[in-house]
Amino acid sequence: MMRTFVSTLVICLVTAASTQSASGYTGEPTVFDITISHGTTVIAQDTVTIGPGQDLEDIKISDGDAEDFTQIGTLSGGSPIILKVVTDDDPFFRVLHMFINAPLDMQNPHLAGPQSLFDPDLADLIDVTISNMAFGGTTDATPLLLPEDSFFVSFMRDQGGRFYELPGANAYDSFGHTIYDIQVPGTKYLDADAAQYAFASSPGATVDWTWGAMPNPGHGTTVHDGTYSGQPSLGDGYVFELGMAVAFLGVPEPSTLSLLLGGVLLISRRRRPRA
Repeated sequence: MMRTFVSTLVICLVTAASTQSASGYTGEPTVFDITISHGTTVIAQDTVTIGPGQDLEDIKISDGDAEDFTQIGTLSGGSPIILKVVTDDDPFFRVLHMFINAPLDMQNPHLAGPQSLFDPDLADLIDVTISNMAFGGTTDATPLLLPEDSFFVSFMRDQGGRFYELPGANAYDSFGHTIYDIQVPGTKYLDADAAQYAFASSPGATVDWTWGAMPNPGHGTTVHDGTYSGQPSLGDGYVFELGMAVAFLGVPEPSTLSLLLGGVLLISRRRRPRA
């Protein structure tokens, strides 16, 4: 997900540093629990480990090979629900991207399966909760989003891989990134409307957060086909992929804060699953 981290990040860093003990740079995640709910129905729940010999060994795009994925659930028709995690490095914070897919099978992770990740007949909202996430080499971390339209938080894609024009999502090419701009920004998750997109988090030695109240595309929600807006989705509400992002702040040392107070422009790119 492509985002531009502007001066707001400096304010977040300084605020967090004033309220927590210094813990330094946020390390790589090592373990977490995930729960995906569609209304009152839990469609997936699992514990995921990261590292050599664990569920996810490779969570980096920069190493040049495909990142790992792991099965976290099974749809009622028997197709797997899979998860891929990608992290971005930065001197001061870490950005984590999660991609949840409903593929044909484990051998074809990029081929849409016969069943939607979320039932298009149900208007219930979608929540994804991460709990007990621990980080290597980090004693304290804070999950955060930025209240900016250019901080891309979530998206959904249809059966043909096209991006849904979800309520509150940026319009196509709002920031010159073409179709990847069609994502719900941090402003929608951090406004006063908790009935549509909400974010709640808990910092500490292990962290918890929820991307909450995400609308299900359902029947009639349009997609952008790369040329035209307002196109019917392939599958009429079928969701092949749900993508989400969050940043983590490990409270900087005083010497690092002195650099941040001068202002920093940081850019992180949206990550997509590799074929």
